[in-house]
Amino acid sequence: MRSNVRMKIRGIPLWAWAAAAALYVGVAVAAVGFAGSRAIDALAEVGAHRLDLLAASLKSELGRFEMMPAIVARQDSVRALLAAGSRASPDLVREVDTYLEAVSNEAGSLAVDVIDLQGNVIAASNWNQSFSFVGTNVSYRPYFKDALAHGSGRFFGIGTNTGMPGLYFASAVRDAGKPIGAAAVKLSVDALEAAWRAPGEAALVIDGNGVIVISTVPDWKFTALQPITAQRQRDIQSSRQYAGRTVDVLPYRRVGENKDDGHGTAWLGRFPDWRRPGHTARFLVMSRPAPQAGDSVMVLLDTAGARHQQELAFAFVTGAFLIAGLYALYAAQRRRTIAEKLKAQDALRRANDQLEITVAQRTAALTAANERMQQEIVERKRTEQRLRDTQQEVVHAGKLAVLGQMAAGLTHELNQPLVAIRTLCDNARTFFERDQPAQAVANLERVARLVDGMAGLTGELKAFARKPDVERMAVSLCEAVAHARLIYEARIRDERVQLDARIPAGSTVWAESSQLQQVIVNLLGNALDAVHNEERRIITIAAADPDARERVLFTIADSGPGIAPDVLAHLFEPFVTTKPRGQGLGLGLAITSRIVEGFGAKISAANRADGGAQFTIEFAAATSQRLVHGR
Repeated sequence: MRSNVRMKIRGIPLWAWAAAAALYVGVAVAAVGFAGSRAIDALAEVGAHRLDLLAASLKSELGRFEMMPAIVARQDSVRALLAAGSRASPDLVREVDTYLEAVSNEAGSLAVDVIDLQGNVIAASNWNQSFSFVGTNVSYRPYFKDALAHGSGRFFGIGTNTGMPGLYFASAVRDAGKPIGAAAVKLSVDALEAAWRAPGEAALVIDGNGVIVISTVPDWKFTALQPITAQRQRDIQSSRQYAGRTVDVLPYRRVGENKDDGHGTAWLGRFPDWRRPGHTARFLVMSRPAPQAGDSVMVLLDTAGARHQQELAFAFVTGAFLIAGLYALYAAQRRRTIAEKLKAQDALRRANDQLEITVAQRTAALTAANERMQQEIVERKRTEQRLRDTQQEVVHAGKLAVLGQMAAGLTHELNQPLVAIRTLCDNARTFFERDQPAQAVANLERVARLVDGMAGLTGELKAFARKPDVERMAVSLCEAVAHARLIYEARIRDERVQLDARIPAGSTVWAESSQLQQVIVNLLGNALDAVHNEERRIITIAAADPDARERVLFTIADSGPGIAPDVLAHLFEPFVTTKPRGQGLGLGLAITSRIVEGFGAKISAANRADGGAQFTIEFAAATSQRLVHGR
């Protein structure tokens, strides 16, 4: 009897209790781990989309100012001031100061400067303010050195005069091909930081030194995520990048390994909690390279939600095992009661009792089977509901990704026409000042055409979904090509691209003028992207005279790496692109194909035998006979 007591507790064997405890521990650990892993994976998806939006907004914000120094450098009065040096008249200095002030106010920058070869600021947009940069020497600044050495420079630092942090863009001012000075633009990132702030997360930009230069947590700015060597500290001090500050390391601790999904890295770490001073919190850290070389974008997401999911999983498993344990105790107690009653019955009723027990057992089995069936039905409904919820989340995530890509793509498409408009407006003003209204009016007409082209860009996505009605007419190929060259004039010059256009005089085709210009702009932009990283940068635009079928073959060829065979077969399909993620929508060639088909023309692409890609459009020639027939 004692042995039986020692081997059982409340009628259940000890080995059963031990097995139940081991099963409970194993299931609890697995459930907590699974819930945590799923929650972190979901948080990582949110972080990836957040990084897409941060990178797109950073590229859009900084892209507005990147071309400003080059535009200022082309101003005649700026070149005249640098050429004159100390002999410059006060009127010329005042003219340049006023021009820089107007440019800075219109663009919303902190300052616009003109710097001579010795690094002295000789004109500035804040010339009439108490903290004017005029007379300041910036020869030690890397952006000035890079502009003279390479034509352009970029640098993030704290102003030595104002103590205000900002991003500097610089461009060399040239005369007869030689640099005679530089133009620089300083912009603030305060508005960008304010737009990035979101509850429960921190957004950062880390420069090439590993120092946080943009942060939604003010206390973290100008701290490093890794120790700075003594030599690097001396280099930073010599350039006064952080206005003489010693860069300290942000105190944090990694609690997980790096994971790289091809679009960035993710890891877990404990960081100071800016919401509760003196405390730390665990965050999911995700980062990827920024659109500007050498920088990276990082986002910290609070993992409190993942911990809550783990707690819920643990509570669910514990509750389920408690219910199962109570049910086991109840079943054991009930069995003992039945056994005692059976022993008290006499022999005459044993048969009847045995029959009742059998009926009860079969009834219990049927009831248990029915309960299991009902549980399976409920579980299946829950699984179907979870599947529908997951599908909705996937669709929503896809929409967010496409929205981020569309924002980046439209910014890229509008940037070049804006630069051309700015240049033409400056030139028109110069022509009016020189009493040359005819040239000024011609520039303004080009501006109007560029504005019409930009308005057409916003209608391209609608054109992709619905084929518009196109009124075809005779359009000059020479004018369409000239329009495209004007839009990419600065890029062709800066990237030293050899553009060879061989269009016979008087070549006309059946098309719509603005849409034909958009087609050539898209194809020329793709060709410039293709030769960007090549040693030989050659683009050839050609058109042949009408053949016997009165067709004109128009081609654009480049010296790039060509098109992969698996991409070539689907090149004109929507969302097919060879560009890195975040740099293209995959809609450009699909829209171009629809526009060309609207002309009654045909477009094709192929790889050339000597390297590079070639796009060919077969137009209908606009001959005099066709014009008469069309009327």
